[in-house]
Amino acid sequence: MGHTEAITTGSLAGYNGARYLKGLKPMELPRQLATGDLIAYANERLQTREGLMTRYTFAGAEYFQRMQERELNNISPEEISNRVARTGLAGIYNEKII
Repeated sequence: MGHTEAITTGSLAGYNGARYLKGLKPMELPRQLATGDLIAYANERLQTREGLMTRYTFAGAEYFQRMQERELNNISPEEISNRVARTGLAGIYNEKII
């Protein structure tokens, strides 16, 4: 895992930690978003012997090819914003939980 993956998953973990303290269900990022797809894909692959030996990162290796195939590798801020909005998660981290 690289720094981008650590930042995005760490933010999600912190957000879900706050939700847990309030008795709320954790948020799962949908596969329509690169981070959601990476988390789900890595979790699935880690259940296999081959998957335990694989590095999962946006910057290369096995997942990078998948990200390209699923067209999740767009770096346009506008396209990313639109994709997040379509999932209903725009501004989600702006919500005050605690």
